[in-house]
Amino acid sequence: MLRLGHIVYSNCFPVHAGILTGKIPFPFKIVEGIPTELNRYLIEGKIDVSPSSSIEYAMNPGKYRILPGFSITSKTRAMSIILESKVPLAELDRKTVALTTASATSIVLLRIILEVFERVNPDFMQYEQGVEEPYDTADAVLTIGDLALRRAASPRFPHAYDLGELWYNKTGLPFVFAIWQVNYKRNMEQDLTRLYDALIESKQYGMSRLAELAEHHAGDFGLPAETLDRYWNNFSYDLGPEEQKGLLTYYGYAMELGVIDSVPDLKIWTPEAAR
Repeated sequence: MLRLGHIVYSNCFPVHAGILTGKIPFPFKIVEGIPTELNRYLIEGKIDVSPSSSIEYAMNPGKYRILPGFSITSKTRAMSIILESKVPLAELDRKTVALTTASATSIVLLRIILEVFERVNPDFMQYEQGVEEPYDTADAVLTIGDLALRRAASPRFPHAYDLGELWYNKTGLPFVFAIWQVNYKRNMEQDLTRLYDALIESKQYGMSRLAELAEHHAGDFGLPAETLDRYWNNFSYDLGPEEQKGLLTYYGYAMELGVIDSVPDLKIWTPEAAR
């Protein structure tokens, strides 16, 4: 039985909504986790398919295949990838920036924004989001997911930056935070095709009912329905030419930082071959 990873944040819900609500038959197992947990489960073989951090694909070249047509991509703003800072970005050189351990892609994105775009070199520290509070020790704090959506503005950190928006303003491109990746084995072709078909139906179900789903599930995520609906509409869940261009541009900057050795080819699984 194949195992599908599910990001517990609300940004993943529209794609998996049909499956999670039982509207779309799904004879496979679902494993929930935060992005970095699902990255680990995928590489360890504890799950077979998952929406996983974009940087995970590039850091393990040749390990995964990409399911076509699926991503979590901010069109212009991300809304849930926020850097709160005591000072403007240009003044963060040698200042302490706290990075959440919940994300891999967003950490590299922030490094690109600070080190490449702004030409500053902060001192980074890590913290466990939702458990540790780094606001007394850090000059800036990166928060992701629903917690970032729920956080109220703090007068101690008067500068709040949306990383998706900073990326878009610099590049004019959307930012791909996650892609559906497969820890591929040849003997999974038939089941993978069935899982892919279910995901297609689930995504169609979710995307055609965003306002309805927001109203019904707002309490699950601790957000107002209006915020949740606006948030979901802020994303592209596709992986078309523009999303792929944004993804490859991100990989180019990650290579410039030395995070990855080279920009990988996007090895996209083709379901037609399995039918």
